This record gives sequence, structure tokens and C-alpha cells, in this order.
Amino acid sequence: REGKYGHAAIFHLLKRNGSQTAVDCMMCNLPATSTDGTPALLRHSDVVTFFHEFGHIMHGLCAEGNANQTRYAKCPRDFVEAPSQMLENWCWQPSVLARLSKHYETGDALPQALIDSMVAAKNVHEAMFMMRQVYLAMLDLSIHGTEPPTDVASLQAVVDTLRPAVTGIANPPNGNMLRNFGHLMNQYSASYYGYMWAEVISADMFKSRFSEDPMSAEAGMAYRKQVLAVGGTGKISEHLKGFLGGRAPDQKAFLKARGIIE
Repeated sequence: REGKYGHAAIFHLLKRNGSQTAVDCMMCNLPATSTDGTPALLRHSDVVTFFHEFGHIMHGLCAEGNANQTRYAKCPRDFVEAPSQMLENWCWQPSVLARLSKHYETGDALPQALIDSMVAAKNVHEAMFMMRQVYLAMLDLSIHGTEPPTDVASLQAVVDTLRPAVTGIANPPNGNMLRNFGHLMNQYSASYYGYMWAEVISADMFKSRFSEDPMSAEAGMAYRKQVLAVGGTGKISEHLKGFLGGRAPDQKAFLKARGIIE
């Protein structure tokens, strides 16, 4: 609708307080119903976005809904994207895609051949996306470091230098994405790198506990209790170690998932 928030995000409306349960809101911008009567149909990318934001919702409600835990907001900023990116993994599992999908006229699920093609094409242009994320993280850190730019000209110089150096793409004349880098105005200042780091963590969690059975109730409950419900209590590194069977997260699963290593 006109004037609606244009991104996808979640908002904590009410914290747990005595008998008051936690209430969170998820706001997305999914396709609307067509004027010709065709129902709203979701693209696969819309489903990924929905799952991503719903991962935040689950993190918030499982933590805030636990009376013995502290506030979810106290969770380390460079971990908050892990639960959201964790749920994205289910959007790429063939068995889950067959279960989720349905043609609005025939009721048929996606054909197996199409599912196989979607999964095979998952990492197309992934390197470009990853380098963009690295660029944004480095840009964030460069303006929040010990010697930040001090005026418009020096800010422009940082962008003009950093973008081609990291992504291999020249920055347009006078183009400066810092003018609308909304994340830096919304709790991600000096923490945008957390998006990539959280992907590393979520890939390891999924590979270790859910790859053999994405619908495992045992693994799901362990994830809920050991990772989500703990909120900001203790050290997240110790919670992750417990969930991963006594070891710290590593990047092997992430590199394999992105097709970088065999």
C-alpha cells in the first residue's frame, strides 16, 4: 500500500511481563492480489524472505516467552541474523520445497525436475553477492573505525576506493550508497559484518543437526532450547558449542553450501 514500510523486518511490540506474553510483528511486502482476480502468488525469493523474517520472530518469541531468560535484544548483534538465515536453509531442501509448493489451479507441487534445477542454480552469482556483503561490511567498519571520514569529500573517497577494490565494480560518479544505507541507522553500525558471520554459523548448525532430517523434532527442540530460548543470557559461543556437540562453529559447512569447496 502507499506509504507502507518498503523493506521486510520484524518488530518487538510487547515484551513478556508477568502474565503478558511476548508479541512480535513481521512486516513484509509480498505480491498483492492482481486486479483481474488472480490470487497473490509467491515467488521462491518471497518464500525465502518470509522464512528469514520468521526466523527472527521465532528467536524473539522463544527468548521473550521464556520467563527465566533475559531480553532477546541483549543477544550479540553479530548473532541476531543467524536464526533468520537458519530458516532459509529449509527453502532449499527438495523435500521441503515439494511440501511447501502448490499450483494455485491444479494443486500440484513443483515438479521434481524443476526443484532439482532450482537447487542446482542456488549459487549462481553467489560470489558477486558475497563480495557485495563484504564491501558493505568493510564500508561500515571504515566509517566507524579509529580514523573515520570527517566530511562529505572523504566519505565519497571511501566509497569510490572501496567498492571497486572489493567488488571489482567501479562506483558511479558521485554515487554514494551511504545516503540510504538504512541498516547503519538501525542498530547495525559497526556490526553489518554480522550478516556474513551469521551465515557461517547458521550453515554449520543446519548441516550438523538438520541435513539428514530437516523435520527432526529432536533437533528442532534442541535448537529451540539451546540456541533460541537462551536469548541474551550467557555466552552465545558456549550455547552454540553445546548445540554442535561440544565444538565451536567453523566455516566448512558455509563454504560447501556456497560451492566454494567440495
